[in-house]
Amino acid sequence: MKKQKLHIPREYAEIPLPAVAACVGRVIAEHRQRYNVQSEQGVYAAGVSGKMLFLADSGEALPAVGDWVVLIPSDSATAVIETVLPRKSALIRRLSGRTDSGQLIAANLNAAFIVMAGGEDFNINRMERYLSIIHEGGIKPYLVLNKSDLFDAETRKNYIAAIGERHPDLPLITLSAKSGEGVIDIIKTLIPGNTYCFLGSSGVGKSTLINLIAGEERLPTRPLSDASSKGVHTTTFRELVELNNGSYLIDTPGLREVGLTAADAGIEQTFGDIVAIAEHCRFRDCSHLNEPGCAVRAAISDGRLSPDKFENYLRLRKESEHYQMEDYRRRRQERQFTNILREYKRIKKKT
Repeated sequence: MKKQKLHIPREYAEIPLPAVAACVGRVIAEHRQRYNVQSEQGVYAAGVSGKMLFLADSGEALPAVGDWVVLIPSDSATAVIETVLPRKSALIRRLSGRTDSGQLIAANLNAAFIVMAGGEDFNINRMERYLSIIHEGGIKPYLVLNKSDLFDAETRKNYIAAIGERHPDLPLITLSAKSGEGVIDIIKTLIPGNTYCFLGSSGVGKSTLINLIAGEERLPTRPLSDASSKGVHTTTFRELVELNNGSYLIDTPGLREVGLTAADAGIEQTFGDIVAIAEHCRFRDCSHLNEPGCAVRAAISDGRLSPDKFENYLRLRKESEHYQMEDYRRRRQERQFTNILREYKRIKKKT
């Protein structure tokens, strides 16, 4: 395996450090709040400081793969992460089964590839979920239609047409690990020094894709299931690997659910056509349901706007608003508890 290099961006290299022994590094692997951090001195196995853990008001405040951090080595192999440096971008989803907690998937990404296969995995509504969190994080999206060798030319044409109808400007690459189709098209998008992420369901072929791009076996893979022709999930933690051209790829475990946090900006960017049409509604606060003079309903009636796309837009917007309300309630309860604790300490000090 190629040895990881470290190219510290100037804005991070010039920051004042809290101690003589401290250094700047990048998180290259994460597994249950244990991290591998690449620094100029080497790779450290690291945990977060007690202070950081105490002050973190959510999982988003803790390190993730791709983060630049300040760490203090304990010895030649271990270290403690003291600070997460400001992120340029972040990919965040809502935790499964939670309405008020976000999970940071990766940080400091330049672009993200949504990897989607045919058959049961082909789901444009889910693709738009990915697009919303990618846009919300300030990241450029690509779509990879993988395993193209498993469906015929007519089916492929229908898939491409369905994607183009909903998102004609989304960069699309068709790929086949078996034939090598599309691999060079992905490689051409990878700029040295930039960081990329692959997102998709379990077994969709992300690890195989990274190995094809790297030109060697970087990540473990398993063959297709004989019963379903689906890939078998292999990635169990997030990891950043460096390619021969100096770009970086992050492999992530398959995501069973793609819940939204507060993603209003990402939703508006994903559904920019709906937002643009809505500007012509008679009423500024139009809900696009039954108001007179609704430009969105008119666009659906005359075929300019897909009703399925509009329904998914409403669904994602409602989910984002619900998260924000739950997050507001949680933060209000935390403030109330803090005030009660402060008052208790004040009274106790007097007695």
